[in-house]
Amino acid sequence: MARKIPDGEFRNKERTKLKLIDAVGEIIRTQGYTKLGVNNIANTAGVSKKLIYRYFETADRLIETYVKRRDYWMGFENRSEEMLDQHKADHGRQLLENMLKNLFEHMSAVPETQKIILWEISEHSKLMREISERREAFGSEVFSIADGYFKDTSVDIRAITGLLLGGIYYQILHSNATGGSFCEIENQIGERRGRLFNSIANILKWSYKEAEEQKKAKQ
Repeated sequence: MARKIPDGEFRNKERTKLKLIDAVGEIIRTQGYTKLGVNNIANTAGVSKKLIYRYFETADRLIETYVKRRDYWMGFENRSEEMLDQHKADHGRQLLENMLKNLFEHMSAVPETQKIILWEISEHSKLMREISERREAFGSEVFSIADGYFKDTSVDIRAITGLLLGGIYYQILHSNATGGSFCEIENQIGERRGRLFNSIANILKWSYKEAEEQKKAKQ
């Protein structure tokens, strides 16, 4: 018969796991992902490194737990079907706009997510590759509700979304690294957010309108 875990022991275990997960975030934010060693994680958390192996089996599994909790796109996995159903009527236009704007907010509010993006694009990593593939899988579902709208037009909604995503990532990373303006957009969060959000909405509006006009011209 399996041993029943007392409530106090269970709470201690969960607190320790949370300490270790938080320690990974602190190291990524303050020292960079290259410093994610077992000893450094344990010391930052203030616990024995043996507990990493006890609760997560390996340091890589602990790091994976942290990254999957903090990655913006992983948050959509368990509710993607509901979200897609809600946005079929406008062929995903508002969903794309919301996701892009919320990505900007998320990366601005959670500095360690910026470090994770730098990790993803600067080093081959099994974990980062998996995150990228799962993000792409979700993206495919979003594009699937837009494909019919853009069929037989020259509007490439995937390329447009890619450019918007890349722009958001770089705008935030550049401004955070240099503290200066980019394309003469000042590094004040209010001004930057307003100008970028307005442009995201306009670009998507123009894209959908152009596709509509092209289809009407063919009728």
